[in-house]
Amino acid sequence: MLGTLATVTDSPCLWCTQVHPPRFLCDPAEEILNALYARGMRGNLPTVTFPEPIPADELGLGFGPGDRLVGQLHVQAATLPVAGVHRPAVIFTGRDPYGANLPKWIYPGDDGDLGRMLDLVTRMTHLAIRTAATQRRVSR
Repeated sequence: MLGTLATVTDSPCLWCTQVHPPRFLCDPAEEILNALYARGMRGNLPTVTFPEPIPADELGLGFGPGDRLVGQLHVQAATLPVAGVHRPAVIFTGRDPYGANLPKWIYPGDDGDLGRMLDLVTRMTHLAIRTAATQRRVSR
């Protein structure tokens, strides 16, 4: 085969560096994204948890201009149509201590996703409670 002829609009692809007509994804990029999607759909990606709470100031996460203290938490159950299939979702929102509405965080998934999220939130909540209780006992 003599190769492909490039037209004036053809340019090297940013993903595979080959010259092909413009389109959203070239074959190598599509393969990578399909493989990542398949891995994500298996539901066995690692969840990173730490054995103890990390002080926000050590991470540079102190109260900055974009941080908001939650004064009232609202958690709502919902269903969202994803590709025509209703999926369970949880919506987190609330108000800050001054009464201003917080943005909504919508977490859609399937039964397994929400079950893992529930377990993660439960474990991290108990970890924060235990650690704070320990720190109160030590500071006395």
